[in-house]
Amino acid sequence: MSAVSSSLFFFVVVVFLKTKHNVKFTMDYGVIGWAIVFAFFQTLNKSFALDYSLKFYQENQIAFIFQFIIGFLFSYPIFELAKYLFYQNKSGNKLDVGHAQKQWNLFSNLKYWHIYLLFLVMGCVLVLFQQPINVSNDAADELMQFSSYTKLIDLNIPLNNHHPVFDTMVLGLVFKSGLRLTGDFSLSILIMSLIQTAVNATGFAFLSFKLCKSHINYFLKLIFTIMMLVSPMWVNLNATIVKDNLLIVPLIFWFYYFSKIIISRKKIQNHEWIIFAILSILVSLIRPNMFYVMILSLIALNIFSLKKVYNLKVFGVLLALTVFIFSYNHILSSSSVVPAKTVEMLSVPLQQTARTIKYNNVTLSKADLSAVNGVMDITKIQNYNPQVSDPIKGSYNWAGRNKLFTKNFKNYLPVWLKIGIKYPLSYFEATYANTFGYINILSRNSGQGEVLFSNYVTNNNFSKYFGVKQYMSLNITNKKNLLNHKFIGILHWPIFNIYHNIGMWSWVIIYIFINAFWHLKTFKKEFMIVLPSILTLGTLIMSPVNGLNRYYIPIFLMLPLIVISIQKIRIESEMDL
Repeated sequence: MSAVSSSLFFFVVVVFLKTKHNVKFTMDYGVIGWAIVFAFFQTLNKSFALDYSLKFYQENQIAFIFQFIIGFLFSYPIFELAKYLFYQNKSGNKLDVGHAQKQWNLFSNLKYWHIYLLFLVMGCVLVLFQQPINVSNDAADELMQFSSYTKLIDLNIPLNNHHPVFDTMVLGLVFKSGLRLTGDFSLSILIMSLIQTAVNATGFAFLSFKLCKSHINYFLKLIFTIMMLVSPMWVNLNATIVKDNLLIVPLIFWFYYFSKIIISRKKIQNHEWIIFAILSILVSLIRPNMFYVMILSLIALNIFSLKKVYNLKVFGVLLALTVFIFSYNHILSSSSVVPAKTVEMLSVPLQQTARTIKYNNVTLSKADLSAVNGVMDITKIQNYNPQVSDPIKGSYNWAGRNKLFTKNFKNYLPVWLKIGIKYPLSYFEATYANTFGYINILSRNSGQGEVLFSNYVTNNNFSKYFGVKQYMSLNITNKKNLLNHKFIGILHWPIFNIYHNIGMWSWVIIYIFINAFWHLKTFKKEFMIVLPSILTLGTLIMSPVNGLNRYYIPIFLMLPLIVISIQKIRIESEMDL
């Protein structure tokens, strides 16, 4: 029913926009090509949503054809409309600049602090409603390093870079400050949640303020603002102690300055470049894989820059970011900080091997068996989960020995390649099963976690570590789990369903990116605007969890500014004409 409701909603929207813009559907080869690609992937997604394999079609080829036709008919009018909207002012169709100006005038008296207070009050009320505040397993690991009651900075457990040290230090110091101030564990956790809600409100209010002041239509202004204000995903995030909250504000402002560099007609001031460099460093410290996203984005910005005067300053930011992060990592490696596990970056090959051995009659020589056992516990392969690589990655007896793992991994690579040549379909299924949730639209019963957590636990061990008998009772845990299921139910409502359909937004940015790249001379700015989100999507393909909204947070945060920026590019282009 979820797929049917999404299809009907899309159909109604397409018909409405077709009528409003007087779009005439034609047999365009480009649109046909997009519809074929979309239909193919959505057909694959249907099978993987059932049992994480192609088995459904191996036993019923007619079903493949049927699903392909559904995907094609569903997507063709949408891509036809997308073509019109994307190319409209480049092909001589004029935008209604006057109407856009009238929209802007309606919000001319709106102040940033008005919106901030709305987000702050609403956020704090919803946080208080969800007490006791949930502490994620990752945050529990980080806070336990600061479990000493006597001193603010002394650690009971050595710092561990499995979770970024910067995140751990920020969360730990805020928690210990609250603990020293109140002397109460639960109250300290609540204070942390309220602080992160107040900080997050600055970012969400900024996005909403920019939306209201922009020239985009009311529908998009409304949908993005409502979703940021009361979406169960963001509400759940504010009421959870988790490292992702630290990312929200720095990333929003980093992408704002990034887009401003691309589209601003005015000269960017020196202090803005300094802020941009600092934000680049902050985001890299908070979420290390974003370092590579920003490095590649800045390199592309230098190569495709329309303002050559900025090249030296962009290079300066790139150099400062690279030098700082490499120096920071060198200092960590020279210290007593326990390094991050190398195995964390290798979800794809380990999942491929584990799936192939589990589901196929694979015969390994003693040497090959030893090579595989050097990177995973082969007796734990039965724990293989198609959508989550943690059971396989976690089976390796790490004990801080990254150099040994690297040596073992080199011995394992020839075996991985040999198995892959013999079982290529199994390797494909392993990779796609761990990925397809990020590009899935029609079959929504896929992916891991539509809100931050699908199950709350009492965290008794964590509580005892802090001298607390019980932080969250079993009764309260059951009530919070019930509330969480209601949250998930809300996400399947119309509009909410569309906003949280991460597969839909992935296709939107892929469409813009490929069309802009194909006509790079004309759409260079649009290409650069969506590049960071495309690179982020690329990191999700290598991520340990399939279809997790929490991993998709950077793209969610970029979406409003992408819409604003592209509309601004179009209006300025129309004014030039």
